[in-house]
Amino acid sequence: MASGKDNLAESVSVLTQRQLDKFIQEYRIPLDLNPVLPTKNGIIYPFRQAKFPFYTRIYNFANYRVPFSRFLIRVLQIFRVHICQVNPFGLSRISHFEISCRAQDRRPDLDVFRCFYEFITAGDWYTFAHWKGVPSPSSGERSSLKN
Repeated sequence: MASGKDNLAESVSVLTQRQLDKFIQEYRIPLDLNPVLPTKNGIIYPFRQAKFPFYTRIYNFANYRVPFSRFLIRVLQIFRVHICQVNPFGLSRISHFEISCRAQDRRPDLDVFRCFYEFITAGDWYTFAHWKGVPSPSSGERSSLKN
């Protein structure tokens, strides 16, 4: 979905059916999830009933795959937010934190995550920002895991 930087209500799909098919194949999206394109110029918000809107760039930008990790699901549940409402930068911070924990043979812990990050709004989006005055859990954090 292409999006207005701050406004979910302006976010519309720019994928073609061919691009969606390639995306489904490349990221091995289970077909029983019934992935479909939204209607042409259909906005992402408010959410359509019985549909799960998903920003496809999250796959390569924040390194997410189906099924989602338990830690990601727990973070979303605690903050009572849907994955498509979280800015990709915020999602990448969750991913970086989880990967950093696993690299140290530790399970990601929500209480520790909350020591480093605060849940904030960014326009119509939600995101996670570093607490001011608290050192980053990963110095030199990248905005993308693909590189």
